[in-house]
Amino acid sequence: MNLGLATTYIIGGLMLLSILAYNYSLFNSTVETTSSVITQNKLDNIVSILQNDLNRIGYDRGVSDAFVMAEDSAVIFRGNIFDNDGSDDFDLVEWALTSDPDTNTTNPNDLVLIRTWNQTPSNPANEIEYQYSVRDFEINYYDIDGNVTATLDDIVQVEVEVLVESNEPYLTKKDGTEFYYRSYWKRRIVANNLIY
Repeated sequence: MNLGLATTYIIGGLMLLSILAYNYSLFNSTVETTSSVITQNKLDNIVSILQNDLNRIGYDRGVSDAFVMAEDSAVIFRGNIFDNDGSDDFDLVEWALTSDPDTNTTNPNDLVLIRTWNQTPSNPANEIEYQYSVRDFEINYYDIDGNVTATLDDIVQVEVEVLVESNEPYLTKKDGTEFYYRSYWKRRIVANNLIY
């Protein structure tokens, strides 16, 4: 065999392998980037509604009995969530993480986070429920001095953590292990309507 021809095949094969490796790397990078953007948008949608709700705790209601329930992964509170919505004196809002897996995604880690809003609590039929897909949702409660409290009337600060994962894996190893993109948000909100 001609040495020049053999060298050409070897160099051509190496170039083809490097192009294929580059394409594979580029594909994985594109999938990961797309997953990260979609997951971040999913988290942003939840956070924008959650922040609005938490900043309105006790608004037009006063400091007494603003909280109905305060648990690690669920909260029920009163406040005027939207101005001029034709509601009663206050709205009733609940955020609760269920133990139900979210069947709308292929991610086995996704759980259902429920937001229930009723602008006329005197009429339960007006209740509106929204469902979100999250990995984790935790709430901590603090008094005016920043100390952890479980007494509903003492709560002035609420710290919320939300962890969201992509609906689809961005990488699956040969052994079947799937990797999901994660996006995390943590914020402590001072309910100014409850400071007296």
